[in-house]
Amino acid sequence: MKFLRSETVNESKLLLKLAGPIIIGQLGQNLIQLADTVMVGHLGPVALGASAFASSVFIVFLIFGLGMLAPMTAMFAHAQGQEDHPRGGTLLGHSLLVALGIGVVLTSVLMGLLPYLHIFGQRAEVLEAGAAFYQVITWSIIPSLIYQAYKQFTDGLGRTKVAMYVMLAGVVINVVGNYLLINGHYGFPKLGLVGAAWASLAARVLMMLTMICYVHFHPQFKKHLVNPWLRSFDKQTLQNIIRLGIPSGFTFFFEVGAFASCAVMMGWFGAIPLAAHQIALSLASTSFMVTMGIGISSSIRVGFELGRGDYKMARHAGLTAILLGGAYMTLCGLGFFVLRHWLPTFYVSDPDVIAWAAQFFVVVALFEIFDGVQAVAIGALRGMSDTQWPGVIAFFAYWIMGLPGGYYLAFHLGVGPIGIWIGLLIGLIFASILLTYRFHRLSQRFIS
Repeated sequence: MKFLRSETVNESKLLLKLAGPIIIGQLGQNLIQLADTVMVGHLGPVALGASAFASSVFIVFLIFGLGMLAPMTAMFAHAQGQEDHPRGGTLLGHSLLVALGIGVVLTSVLMGLLPYLHIFGQRAEVLEAGAAFYQVITWSIIPSLIYQAYKQFTDGLGRTKVAMYVMLAGVVINVVGNYLLINGHYGFPKLGLVGAAWASLAARVLMMLTMICYVHFHPQFKKHLVNPWLRSFDKQTLQNIIRLGIPSGFTFFFEVGAFASCAVMMGWFGAIPLAAHQIALSLASTSFMVTMGIGISSSIRVGFELGRGDYKMARHAGLTAILLGGAYMTLCGLGFFVLRHWLPTFYVSDPDVIAWAAQFFVVVALFEIFDGVQAVAIGALRGMSDTQWPGVIAFFAYWIMGLPGGYYLAFHLGVGPIGIWIGLLIGLIFASILLTYRFHRLSQRFIS
């Protein structure tokens, strides 16, 4: 027992060492959206609701692309565990090809969807304010995915600080851009809501360019980039990335799509509940970024240990990470409950929006726990190259149980807007239980 506790402590330290820079980078990614929410919030509930709606549609497609690339972290870590350095460079070239291809497709789909945004049932003032924001933010998908491909590469090699510094620089660029373009300071045009979209686009383009330059010019990556990409193209490698990436993308899509659908349903209650929903979601998403960092580190650890052939240690790393994620989010849930009336005041002064957000935080306090567990369990499974069953579980949890449950509570039982959040809680409960059980059973098979 003492040995087991010692191993758990050591593994926790290793996970957190890897996760620390990833967490800061993930928080930075969310801070770009958080900065938009806070700075747009001063323009009023309609502008905040419009950005929430446009972002909810956009983020579903972006997340699908990020999910397509997510298995790459474990693949890079697996090659590192085998000490096959040129393999890492080959995988990077193929992942960039996938990133560019899926980026073009998603951008085209989003632009094609623009004339049909009214089908989501939003109010006219929200659609009018959000259309220009939506058009600009759509162009940031391609640079976001290319940046992500390089991030997966550096993270998978254990160089997690690289993306962290780049992301932090991106946050600064975004905040400064918001300040200049939303309000028209220092001679810049006063663009209002759309200024936030231009600032986010500029930040993501500069982040992409920085990652490209750093990876290709820093000496530490030369041993990985020894083979010319065109000569090392391998159809089987590309097919393998796509085979793992598509179900992983749909796993992300089903979860984030459920949250985006909840934002759409919340809009049916009006701009004030929608603005409150955006506030609660943005803070919950900020805490979730920490868990995502732990999940990515679990994917790295599990993939690395499998590359070394140590299956028992791979299982231990995954289970320890799941425990860490659940414990952290329990603390976050307590914080949200205690501070539920105070936190919304950072965004708005409207008493109705604050009151609705405080109600939502009561439910958020509960689902934080399950959200933490499921996020890390998905990362651990990804480290084992298991992406198909997590996709099935996500579809069942969110689209069979969570969304219909929330809709029924909100619109048929008369619970109102908070019923939508209860539906999310139901989906997360099912996802956390089923994904953890899946990792337990699959990792057991490796060591039995």
